[in-house]
Amino acid sequence: MSRRPSPARILLLCALLGALPGASPAFASSFEGRVVRVKDGDSIVVERHDVKRRSEVRLAGIDAPELAQPWGIQSRSALRRMVQGKPVTVEVTDRDRYGRLVGKVWQGRAYVNAEMARSGNAWAFDRYLPDKAIRAGHEEARRQKRGLWSLPKEQQLPPASWRALNPRRGD
Repeated sequence: MSRRPSPARILLLCALLGALPGASPAFASSFEGRVVRVKDGDSIVVERHDVKRRSEVRLAGIDAPELAQPWGIQSRSALRRMVQGKPVTVEVTDRDRYGRLVGKVWQGRAYVNAEMARSGNAWAFDRYLPDKAIRAGHEEARRQKRGLWSLPKEQQLPPASWRALNPRRGD
């Protein structure tokens, strides 16, 4: 007669496998694929080579403007130019509360997450992923007034602040 695993044991196993939203995988994993859709300035859909399916990937360490927010369309366009239809490598760092993979993305030798910050198309969001390359790119873009940093000060709102002021317009 076999015993049923306890709820605590089931939660532990799910966390180790990265099956819970927000749970970190117990091991770093990566995969290669081709970007089939750019949803906004920090989310892509990748046709994976390893499992022959699509995965939505949220770029780790950055936060791009919402599409309805000032610079939102420009941010998505910048990411499209970088990755749409191109091969990428994704290093999975986490899974968010919506079940999306969160990861560092490379297109060839370019570190896409850091390039989005360096070009002024996203803020460094290092609450969960302290990343010196992203932070340095963010500071450089801010000093040079690139991208969203060229907007009037009152329009340079991080997405969470913008959503709080515009609850019906968030994308």
